[in-house]
Amino acid sequence: MDSPSVAVVLVGLNPTPALLSSLTLPADRIVLLCSDGTRSLAERVAAALERLAPDRTARVMGVGPDPHDPVGVSAALERIHRDHGVAPRHLDYTGGTKVMSVAAALHRAPVTGAPGLRCHYLDPASDLLRPVDAADPALPIADGGVDLGVLADVHGAHWLEDRDPAPVRAALRGGARALRETFPGLHPTEVRGVVNEAEVLRHLRRITRGRGDIEVLGPRRVADPRHPADSIADFDALVRIRHRVLCVEVKSGPEEVVARAGWTVAKARRVFGNVAKVLFVHTGPPVPGLRERISDHSPALSSSNVQAWSLKDLRERLTDAEALRRAFFPGQAGPGSGLHTRTAPPAAPFPPPTGPSASPTASAAPRAVPSAPPVAPCAAAAAPICAVTATGPAPILVTALGSSRLGLLSAVHAHRPARALLISSRQGVRSGVREAAARALYAAEHPDAPLPDTAGLRESGHRDRIRFAADPVDGFDAGAVADAARAWIDGVRAEDPERPVVVDVTTGTKAMSLGLALAARRSGACIACLVVRDRAVVCLAHGGTAAQGRAVVDWALVLDGYAPLVGPLSDVVCPQGAAQIDVPLVAAAADHLARAASGPVGVWADRSLADPATASTARERSAVVLTFDDRAVGLVAPSWRRPGRSGVVRGVSRGAWAQSVSAATGHLNLRCDVAGKVMALSRPGGDVGRAGELVAWITHDEPDDGGGGGWGFGDPQRPVLVVADPAAPPALWNTDVSVL
Repeated sequence: MDSPSVAVVLVGLNPTPALLSSLTLPADRIVLLCSDGTRSLAERVAAALERLAPDRTARVMGVGPDPHDPVGVSAALERIHRDHGVAPRHLDYTGGTKVMSVAAALHRAPVTGAPGLRCHYLDPASDLLRPVDAADPALPIADGGVDLGVLADVHGAHWLEDRDPAPVRAALRGGARALRETFPGLHPTEVRGVVNEAEVLRHLRRITRGRGDIEVLGPRRVADPRHPADSIADFDALVRIRHRVLCVEVKSGPEEVVARAGWTVAKARRVFGNVAKVLFVHTGPPVPGLRERISDHSPALSSSNVQAWSLKDLRERLTDAEALRRAFFPGQAGPGSGLHTRTAPPAAPFPPPTGPSASPTASAAPRAVPSAPPVAPCAAAAAPICAVTATGPAPILVTALGSSRLGLLSAVHAHRPARALLISSRQGVRSGVREAAARALYAAEHPDAPLPDTAGLRESGHRDRIRFAADPVDGFDAGAVADAARAWIDGVRAEDPERPVVVDVTTGTKAMSLGLALAARRSGACIACLVVRDRAVVCLAHGGTAAQGRAVVDWALVLDGYAPLVGPLSDVVCPQGAAQIDVPLVAAAADHLARAASGPVGVWADRSLADPATASTARERSAVVLTFDDRAVGLVAPSWRRPGRSGVVRGVSRGAWAQSVSAATGHLNLRCDVAGKVMALSRPGGDVGRAGELVAWITHDEPDDGGGGGWGFGDPQRPVLVVADPAAPPALWNTDVSVL
């Protein structure tokens, strides 16, 4: 093996990619780089590596509390170099934040002539670690020794009992008769349920017998980290094909499938990460439209991660192991490709998946990007002055359009560019973005003036200062992004060579951020990112400075699906919507938070609440979003009792309530990223305490964290849970969010 042999692997909230990359990269020493919030996950990955790959060493190193701060990443890589005596050779940037990825990928050892990092990302569609550099081969994923127990363990989950339950063993042995003889006190409904579970398990084991790369487990219960003797989730059957997992749930009828789909997907992802899919098997004949009803129940439950089959379908469609693999993991490599390997085969990268359904992490660099010289990010052709920290002429800005328009508007505000190029992907939506960015720029330069309309923006010249690249690029193609950005930078440099150029990598996919950074490094532009929690802008080469003022945000563009709330919330909610959320509780929280703010507050209501055709999914989103300058607080309060398809009102399980909170958190996170925070609301009584524990478990809060996340901004994926009665408002509702 070439020397040096140190690999750096970034760790995010999904530790599975970090484990697989650590087993695959050709290095004797693995450094798992994490933030304080993901340290426990990194430590579990290190423990798994110690068992699975004793020939290599693994250590955990932190970048500090803020995963969006590039300074901590650079400092950590310098420590790695110093501690190991050599510069790291390999980097997997699949995990962590975009800022962590870019800062790590651009890091160069301080010793002149030292080789640069070889950067890879995990492509789950083809099970390859794909390189950024054309000179490096793609590496087939090494997953030897990775079983269901290992995958659960790195996510902090373990089984209460590591064998099939006694009733299932009895049913496997002799069917319903043996089950009744062994457990004479079981109710007939329980007997039918256990027999169905055993039948599904027997079939799965029969068709996979003799396949060493496939593992099938019967029912398993996951131990509760806060109550170790109890379970926090359970599965009826688990199937592992190499490192991917199919979680099987057996139900007595289709209604149970629809009601439990959201929670089942949530617990599957929590225990196994994004490698997990869910299959519901129900008794009785196939039900037309059942798959669509699941999506109607929760728009996040797409056919790519959850399926519903009848027991008859299972027997007829899954006739052997290959049929099982093709049905649920069609892109996965076949058997025999999962062995540990230290020698990279001479495989060229395959074309990545594209389109709206492709994963950002799945295709971060389909085009090979030649390596730049091993120099500091801004040293190739350094601009006369820093475009971020120095006082001087307004810079040229190049940035990307991501799913969160808020980051782009904040970047325009922070840099106040003379001109800006916005690079959008083919998958992105550009409508209204140019005008919103021009308005944010006008407001930054004229803070006391009224905001102009589109005609006024043209007249002032601000609209012409914001341009889109001529052609959209593939958002998963770092090379295409680098080419587009580099060409534009070269063009403006030819016209105005003295004007500084800044490339902001805060928004867009990881591939887009990395492509922008590569273009900046080769052209001598400054590479910047926003540290939203501190309202600061940081240049990776020259340091940071506080942003001036707060961005004026076109919230109608950012919060698509929402409308300004005029009058009481109850006036705009239809009866179907009122059955999905606790309207008075949301209204009381919004009223108190708005009155406590010393600055301007916008109040936005979910449009689906007013539409009977869409209101059934309102619990999956924040019912009201309060905006405070460039911050957003989402208020979600799923009802504890809801009408079913037949109209009968039934209680909601703790898991379903927690899943709705989790879905609403993801919904706001997609739009506002770290500038958003969800407050989950419930009245006292019932099982709200347990539901809060489930919310904390889904969001990876450790037992000693107190659960429910903290208040404030910077950790958008962890909601804060508030138990309150509108007649007795909690002190938290008196927080002046406008100053946070």
